[in-house]
Amino acid sequence: MICNKDKCTGCYACYNACPKECIMMQEDDNGHIYPKVRKENCINCRLCYSVCQSLSNVKFNEPKKAYACWALNNLERETSTSGGAASVFSRNVLKKNNGIVFGAAVINKDVQHIRVEDQGDLVKLKGSKYVQSKIGNTYKQAKMDLDNNKEVLFIGTPCQIAGLKKYLKKVYSNLLTIDIICHGVPSYKMLSDYIKSNGDVNFDNIIFRDKDGFNFKLLDNNKVVFSETMKESLYYRGFMEALFYRENCYECKYATRKRVSDITIGDFWGIGEENEFLKSTKGGVSVLLPCTEKGLDFIYKCQDDMFLEERSIDEAIKGNDQLRHSSIKNKNYNKFKELYNIGGFNYAALKCMRKEIFLGKLKEILYKNEFTHNLARGIKKIVIKNN
Repeated sequence: MICNKDKCTGCYACYNACPKECIMMQEDDNGHIYPKVRKENCINCRLCYSVCQSLSNVKFNEPKKAYACWALNNLERETSTSGGAASVFSRNVLKKNNGIVFGAAVINKDVQHIRVEDQGDLVKLKGSKYVQSKIGNTYKQAKMDLDNNKEVLFIGTPCQIAGLKKYLKKVYSNLLTIDIICHGVPSYKMLSDYIKSNGDVNFDNIIFRDKDGFNFKLLDNNKVVFSETMKESLYYRGFMEALFYRENCYECKYATRKRVSDITIGDFWGIGEENEFLKSTKGGVSVLLPCTEKGLDFIYKCQDDMFLEERSIDEAIKGNDQLRHSSIKNKNYNKFKELYNIGGFNYAALKCMRKEIFLGKLKEILYKNEFTHNLARGIKKIVIKNN
C-alpha cells in the first residue's frame, strides 16, 4: 500500500502516475479497490507517493454562490437523476471545438469512467451510479487532451477530482472539474453479487433513479429486464443505511462545504422549507455550487439552457448532509463484512438489516391505510416543529 488502507480512496492517481506501470489496482475480500506495487518493476521514483491525496494537502474553496437549477429541455430534465445540470454542462463543452467530457458509465456490466467526444454518447453518462466507478487510465487521457489544447470537462466524486488534480500537478485553463455530492461508495463486486442473486439477467445499463423516484432497474437495449423499488432492494436499502461503503468514506475529508472542484452539483434537498420556492413539477431540482471564478463563468455561459435561481449557500448546505459531515458508519458495518465473506451479499444484508426491513414493511402497511397514514403525517409534523 502507498497510504494507509483506511485512508485510500481508490482514486487511481498512483496507477496513472507510475512511469513503469508497476501499480495494479486489486480488489480486497469485499471488492474495494486498492493499489499494489509490483516491486520487481519499481524504480523507486516515488511519483505514486507525490500524487497520493491522502499523503498531501488538497486545495479547497468556499462556494461563491448557490443556485437552484434545471434543464429547460423537458426531455433532458425528465431523463436525468436530478435537474439535468450535468447533461447541460456536458453538451455545452462538446459544442466547443475539441470539447471532451469524462464521466461514469455502465460498460460491459461494469461501472467505469469513459472519455466522450460525441454528443450521441452523452446518454451513457446519464444517471446516478451508487457504486464506485473505475477511473482506469482516464487521468492520462485527460492530460493528453489538455496538453493538446482540448476543452476538458471531468465529472466525478470529490476524491476522484482530487486525484485528477494531484496527478496533473498543475492548473490547466482548459480544464473544468465538477464533483457530485457523494454519500459514499460501495464496491462494484457487491452490486454484481446482488444482481447475480436475482437470476442470470442480461443487461447493458443500471438505473438507480428514474422519473418515478428511487427505483433500481436493469435495462437491456433500453428495455427493463429487472425492476424493484428502493424498499424492495437489499442493495439500495444497504446503500441508504451506509452499511457497506469503503472505509475512507466514513471519515471523508471532502464531506464539507469547502469543495475541490470548480462546480459541485447534486439534488437540492430541502429547498423552499425556509424561503419560498416555486418548484416546477416536471422533474428534479439540481443544486449548483460554483467554487471558482471559472466555475461561475461557465454557469453563466450555460444559462440559456437552464432555469437558474440564486439561493442562499446556507440553504444548500443545510439540505445536504454530505456538505457538512461524512456518512455515519452503520453499526453493523463490521458484521456485514464478516458475513459477506461467509455467505455472500444477500445473506449478509438480510442478517444486518432485519430491523430496517421489518420497520419498512410495517410503515408500508400503515401508509396504505388512510387513517394511519394521516396520523403518521401529523406526528411527523409535530416532531419536526418541536425540533
